[in-house]
Amino acid sequence: MASEKAQLIDTIQKHVSKGDWKAAIPEMEKLFALDPDPMIRVRIGDAYQKLNQKAEAVKEYVRAADLFAVQGAVVRALAQYKLALRLDPYHRSALDKMAALYSNKTVVEKKAEPVEEGKQKPANSVIPLFAGFTKEEFYDFTKMMVVHTMPPGQAIVRQDDRGKSVYIIANGSVRVYTALLSGEQVDLAVLWPGDFFGEMSFLTGKARTATVEAREDSNILEVEEDKLRELITRRPHVLEVLRQYSEMRAKGTIEKIQATNV
Repeated sequence: MASEKAQLIDTIQKHVSKGDWKAAIPEMEKLFALDPDPMIRVRIGDAYQKLNQKAEAVKEYVRAADLFAVQGAVVRALAQYKLALRLDPYHRSALDKMAALYSNKTVVEKKAEPVEEGKQKPANSVIPLFAGFTKEEFYDFTKMMVVHTMPPGQAIVRQDDRGKSVYIIANGSVRVYTALLSGEQVDLAVLWPGDFFGEMSFLTGKARTATVEAREDSNILEVEEDKLRELITRRPHVLEVLRQYSEMRAKGTIEKIQATNV
């Protein structure tokens, strides 16, 4: 089986390198039969997009999202529903299933999301934030999200930016660093799928204190500042949850520093 899987991957890569998406799809289907990884369905969806077959792409993104949801990978499921909705904004099934993630066991029990192979557990998991929302708040918060596909090296936020959007990493990873007056860059952290960031600037109104850029191909979910402020006007409890989540994160950081110094 291992050799068959490796052979299929090699064949798929050859088709993709030539831009032969039509030939790649049947081989991806064979690979999925051997290894039912939701990311294979994502790649099939990507291939259908390349072929401009949007309805088929939407179908695959929703199918991948459903599989992620079963695994308890709420953020990754969100990203795939969002990719489907980017192509078909009124796709009823994607909208309904996205809302149903509020009842996912991961959120209800505040469990850690399953970690991707080769990735680390998120330091600032968004799950406690999601769990603090009501069902209606969760629906409104996630509905306004925008999904971005970021190539390696692309900045998501820059140090001293005035933007106040908040972000969730759906897949991939990002590098967080700051620039000193000397021009030297100092790495601060690497963030992984499920990590949430950017709320401090939103809450304090201060400029960004660090640059965050993609380390690899990554899907990033963004809640834009204006939309978040509009949501808070309608649902003030959202601001309270954001503040509680931020305080919890700050407390956790202080405790880690103190433990290191012991």
